[in-house]
Amino acid sequence: MREKERSNLTDSPDRRFTLSKSHILRGRRNFEELFSSSSLLTSKEVNLRYTTYPDADRNILVGFIAPKKIGKAVQRIRTKRLLREAYRINQHIITELPEITEMGLHYVFMAKQADLTFDIVERNVTDLLKQLRSKLTSKPSPI
Repeated sequence: MREKERSNLTDSPDRRFTLSKSHILRGRRNFEELFSSSSLLTSKEVNLRYTTYPDADRNILVGFIAPKKIGKAVQRIRTKRLLREAYRINQHIITELPEITEMGLHYVFMAKQADLTFDIVERNVTDLLKQLRSKLTSKPSPI
């Protein structure tokens, strides 16, 4: 098996751009918890819904949602693929925060439409991650 190529989009040559399955939010209960008590950040094409937990055992988990109203299965799968790739490249905006090590964070990216290009998705995801970063660094952890 070949070794994964490093991306040239990074500031640091040592940074690896991987998104393991253990960092993906899965399970109905996790999504219900997230939607019952979460905050929402919005952009024109993508929303970010997140919740924080005071215990670090909850880890950082991310999910990707493309609702049925945006199109058929092929369009939804492509949209989720674009969201995953944009997040994978820019995840360091959140995961490298020192404050994150003391708390759990679950969040999902939700597409609002299917006819998106990678540039648009990446710009939206980057902006939302920066907004989330500023919210997490400015307010104390919930109890």
